[in-house]
Amino acid sequence: MSLFDELHEKAPDLFIDCTFETAGKIQLMDYGIAKHADGNWLSNVNGWSSNANLRVRNLAWGRSPALPATSLVIGNLMMDREDHILALKSLAGTLPIMLGDPRKLSDEERKEFRSWTDWLKNLEDQHHFMSFRQDLPGFGEPAAGFWDGFARINVDTQSGGIVGVFRENSAESSRTVMVRDLNPESKYDVFQGPDRKKVATLTGKELEEKGFIVHLEKRKDGELFEITRTTL
Repeated sequence: MSLFDELHEKAPDLFIDCTFETAGKIQLMDYGIAKHADGNWLSNVNGWSSNANLRVRNLAWGRSPALPATSLVIGNLMMDREDHILALKSLAGTLPIMLGDPRKLSDEERKEFRSWTDWLKNLEDQHHFMSFRQDLPGFGEPAAGFWDGFARINVDTQSGGIVGVFRENSAESSRTVMVRDLNPESKYDVFQGPDRKKVATLTGKELEEKGFIVHLEKRKDGELFEITRTTL
């Protein structure tokens, strides 16, 4: 821990990842590592498995109520797999680091990746959402046959953040998403993904009590939404 502190003093922007081997046991993370380092490579999942995205979201759901979500580094989702954008969306609930060979991607796929990562970086600069994570009302533990989701709203500034919503082979194609921890009197725009397609403009009170509808046609799919305050 002293070594971590010395490294941070000399290089404040250094991200120290301990890996689960350092902690001594797979899927282990503790407060000491979160305080003195930055993250722990919490666990690996089979990056090519059809259930990999679900497993990542389940690990994050189980541990983020007690530990900082961004300290939970989870591998090995691959950027050169077929559903790589859905994998990136799933990882946005923790620390979105992916494995894989970018040389295997087409020019269009690399451009798509860049649009998503630039969008997330811009939202982090605007809202600092990576320091926060909340459960979504009405959404439980990520599991097959259901919907799951997360919110990452800056509860200090109430400026906004992101919301992730996922359909995991559920028979329902639509769900209503309600978001807490926003200023009830302020108005917020809701945008879908990096294309920023406007979904709704609602007050914080309306977002908590009324919400907005998300429709996903595919039985295994997900979407990220931007929540941005427009008025104080």
